Amino acid sequence: MSTKRNTEHDAFGLAGNRLNHILDQIGFKQGRGRMAEFQNYLTDKAPNIFGDLKYTTVRSWFQEHSPPMRKIDAAIHALQYDYTFHHDVSHIKTWWKVGGFYPFVNEYGDPVPSINDLQQEVTDNNEKLQFVVMSLVTEETGELFRTLSSNELVMLKDKAVQFAQDFSDPFKTECPSEYLRIVIKAELSSLLKKQTK
Repeated sequence: MSTKRNTEHDAFGLAGNRLNHILDQIGFKQGRGRMAEFQNYLTDKAPNIFGDLKYTTVRSWFQEHSPPMRKIDAAIHALQYDYTFHHDVSHIKTWWKVGGFYPFVNEYGDPVPSINDLQQEVTDNNEKLQFVVMSLVTEETGELFRTLSSNELVMLKDKAVQFAQDFSDPFKTECPSEYLRIVIKAELSSLLKKQTK
């Protein structure tokens, strides 16, 4: 996935574009109602600074204006109660205020995708996986394809999709015994075929 287009200078010319991108990076609510949600969040987390924060002020932050640096400091500090910033916070604050050097890069200077970008990539990959598995089921069943019921084909597809999702899940650290049985049966079948030749 390429995030180059997200880091082009023109994409973040306005302070509001930079604020939106910062919120995307940390996984803050997206879409309709984001401005009101941000206003409510700030007034709730830092009432001494943002207690009288007006919606029109927040709306201007999502457009061409950035708040004073002390309010940027307070907003980022408030966001840190519930969200994690994986990059240099002082660079992020400066970038929101004036633009310049893109702060969401790794140690090699390459752009780092946001949480939302990664979630979208997982969704896209899962949708593509369905098509890949369907074509493999068709290919592997060969002549049997016509004799299998739609329920049986769906069962084969679902088992293969589940295996692929389990395989790609970094939090699964133990292989289920049903997968081990499948591998053992396939290898045993292959060994028996070699012995009969």
